[in-house]
Amino acid sequence: MATIKLARSTSCSRCINYAEPRATVKSGFNCDVNYAKTQMKATRMIYGKDDKVQAHTLIQSFKPGEVTPEQANALGYQLAEKVADGHQVAIYTHTDKDHIHNHLVINSVNMDTGLKFQAHGQKAIQEVKDMNDQICLEHGLTIPEEPAKVRYTTAEKSLLEKGKSSWKDEIREAVDYSVSRTSDFKSFSALLNKNGVDVKLRGKTITYTHLNANKKVRASKLGSEYEKETIFNGFERHIEPTETRDLTTDRSGNNEPRPAATDSSFDRDPELQRSDAATEKLGESQSGEQFTRDSASDDYSPEQLQQQLNQLRDHTKQLQRDSSKAVKRIFETPENDLERPFRAKSDRNREDSERNEPEQPTVKRDQPDYNQDNGPSL
Repeated sequence: MATIKLARSTSCSRCINYAEPRATVKSGFNCDVNYAKTQMKATRMIYGKDDKVQAHTLIQSFKPGEVTPEQANALGYQLAEKVADGHQVAIYTHTDKDHIHNHLVINSVNMDTGLKFQAHGQKAIQEVKDMNDQICLEHGLTIPEEPAKVRYTTAEKSLLEKGKSSWKDEIREAVDYSVSRTSDFKSFSALLNKNGVDVKLRGKTITYTHLNANKKVRASKLGSEYEKETIFNGFERHIEPTETRDLTTDRSGNNEPRPAATDSSFDRDPELQRSDAATEKLGESQSGEQFTRDSASDDYSPEQLQQQLNQLRDHTKQLQRDSSKAVKRIFETPENDLERPFRAKSDRNREDSERNEPEQPTVKRDQPDYNQDNGPSL
């Protein structure tokens, strides 16, 4: 059963320095494994990409007793061909653990294109796992099984056969109930506690405690449905309904008409006032139903809706005519005749004052005689 771990490093030399001394068998794909560091660095320097991520590491582990070191290294070479075509890869096989495993050091820069190796995110990891599974199946090796959504021990199975449930089943029921009614871990934990189960989050693991039975169990023992990733992905997002804004009002749910802006220094034209009165009268007669669409409008027949639409069009045309008349009359007044010469108000006031007051004699001030010799200045 071969498993895969994928990572990246900013130092290719450090990865090789770790893997090479411990290797029982080693080989190179697109490079001489004895000069892997030098050749990989040369490729990165040629394309000017010797900074940031320099290498990707891939660990390929096998089930104890399934393969020999030589077979494992050959399988690692095949994986390098599938995963990193065009890249330099050094394959080192380690036997210092109970299970034989390979360390594949992949140069980040492609020899032919100069592009960097892309292996980011869960999608890329899954693609590498699928390639590895294909190689293992071709050679008659086992592959990891998908984790069971619900895992039962032998004791639990025995209870189920007798029609009984265990304390673990009670935890599962409480978790299923709580996760479907909460949207975050805090509320999930609080609801779960009310149902007799305590939950602790430690890194990537979750531990459940049955409060009445005073027993603990890790989520992985209950099944993949109760692990951290599944719980966080399964929170139902309950979105509170937002208030709908009525287009005829300034605030949601407020049906009171807005007060019109008024100016005490502005005398409204009678034509416009009549138009406003007509608008108010029409609004009262129709209760505003022709201007807004609400649930009651669904009960109207097409003929009634068409009639209201025609009334709205006629009313709009009348408003436009009244406004045009008022504006035209304002500009036709003598005070607003644009062809008349403009005279400032201050000039007119000055003419009136000069016309009503007697003419005052002009006072001549004595001017100094700069030609007169008054002697030297002190």
